[in-house]
Amino acid sequence: MEADPGWAAYQAKTARVIPVVVLHQVEGGPPNATSWGAALKLVHDAFRRELALIRDEVARSGPGLGAQLRVNCLTVCQGLHHHHTNEDAGMFAALDTRRPDLASTLERLRREHRQIAALVARLQQVISATDADPVTVRREVERLTAEVEDHLTYEEEQLIPVLDAPTG
Repeated sequence: MEADPGWAAYQAKTARVIPVVVLHQVEGGPPNATSWGAALKLVHDAFRRELALIRDEVARSGPGLGAQLRVNCLTVCQGLHHHHTNEDAGMFAALDTRRPDLASTLERLRREHRQIAALVARLQQVISATDADPVTVRREVERLTAEVEDHLTYEEEQLIPVLDAPTG
């Protein structure tokens, strides 16, 4: 609460306890995974879990949207942006050089990244409105979730075998 006094004000207005978690960055390598493909799957599964939580929050939101729902949506949106930016500039750029046979797959994934970015921008716009309509938010969350799920599934099908293939 010391780092962000706004939460103290929010805590004062509610009877529920607001849990606080401190995260520390881990240096080097893929997330605690056995391979690059497994790391990609771990990251994707984290997005799936977060989107499922948001869908549930939206479904339970009733006539108004809570502050936590807004924060969760904006956090996931930012996470997707960083993940896709890093894929485009890092993994995809490396695969462009090493695996020209993946050109059409990588172009599709980049195109999907742009489509998801547009859906993210739309959701951010809808959820940031002071009079955000829960029905519109639910529709935008569903659209984004469906698009992201299809994208993650295709990316895993196409890239995990490549990432986990023996080198040599």
